Amino acid sequence: MEEKIIVSGLGVYCSIGKNIGELKESLLHSKLGFDAVDEFCTEGYRNRNAGVVKDIDPIETTTGLRANLLLKASIYQAIEDSGIFDGEIDLSRVSISIGTSLTGYGGFVTWLFERHHAARNESYVSTLNEHMKVEYLDSIINIPGTLLATEIAMEYGISGVLSSSITACSASGNAIAIGIDTIRNGFADVVIVGAVDPLSELTYMGFHTLRAMTPGQPSPLDENREGLLIGEGSGCIILESEEHFNKRKGKRYAEVAGYGLSNDAYHATQPHPEGEGGVVAMKTALRDAGITADKIQYINMHGTGTRHNDQAELKAVRRVFGERLSEIPISSSKSMIGHTLGAAGCIEAVICIVALYNGFLPPSLNFNTPMEGFDYLVATEPEDAELDTVMNNSFGFGGNGASFIFRK
Repeated sequence: MEEKIIVSGLGVYCSIGKNIGELKESLLHSKLGFDAVDEFCTEGYRNRNAGVVKDIDPIETTTGLRANLLLKASIYQAIEDSGIFDGEIDLSRVSISIGTSLTGYGGFVTWLFERHHAARNESYVSTLNEHMKVEYLDSIINIPGTLLATEIAMEYGISGVLSSSITACSASGNAIAIGIDTIRNGFADVVIVGAVDPLSELTYMGFHTLRAMTPGQPSPLDENREGLLIGEGSGCIILESEEHFNKRKGKRYAEVAGYGLSNDAYHATQPHPEGEGGVVAMKTALRDAGITADKIQYINMHGTGTRHNDQAELKAVRRVFGERLSEIPISSSKSMIGHTLGAAGCIEAVICIVALYNGFLPPSLNFNTPMEGFDYLVATEPEDAELDTVMNNSFGFGGNGASFIFRK
């Protein structure tokens, strides 16, 4: 019998909550997390707001860059919440899995532009003087994302497996999957799964250029949706084998019942129009959990609010759940926090688990008109609900997809 995976600690740091308590209250009161962007000039962009984290707490990091500050905040919370280091623990049996799409690239690009090293006729690192080499290294210390895990490992003396996933907007979904398999395959007893993406003009500019940014508030799953808003933040979940968890008697938030990963092999940015990748991910998750679709009581949709993504995801859900699409509550957390890119899967998994643990439906805001051709039920209010089994979807650029099932 396969080892059960327990979620024994949670952490979050985003625009509607800098800890789990704040997140829960924001969800229960339908708080919007959008604010004006002051971190860079937004003049000329389709929207000047984002799900930006204001007044980021100072935390000691290698660089002090935004990605490090956001990620460490949620990881510290989850570690303290779980109590995994309160007693004796074999640090070689603790692993770290990080998901991100941007890490420090935004700061790095800004650094390049400010110092004109991006000019075609400029010399690069090999000819920089020693002072500039130090600045260069300081700017890229968290590129690639693996180094984010390394900093945490060094701080706690963790010597287990370290991994980093950068599969676009499903990156932290992949990071969770890696954590699950690390435990299932006997390589670890505990996996710290963290995810982060910081606000950056690089991604802001990218989604504006793709015409995927809404001029107003995001309205995922709505017929009149006009696009997404960028968000930022981090999330962390502590995964633990049930055997290890039972020995130390920690806090049991949920069980990871199953997961599915996929790629639709269709387009660099657009999903397959019939939701092929989503179908594979969700069906695989159900099969891995050993349950049928009728057991799912709520779906936290990827729900970006763009024309193509929402339609493809609804088609995928209809293909998997059939007539139950009109009965099973769905919602998109991006309506509240924006699209946090590579961190979305983990932050939204935290939201799912908080809702499961506390018994309520996370709301989908700005929903008014159902999309033509679909009969579906959107949870527009944070209603009380006796939840036992829920699903969380994350689908990203390059056709990458991840689906997870959590249960009490």
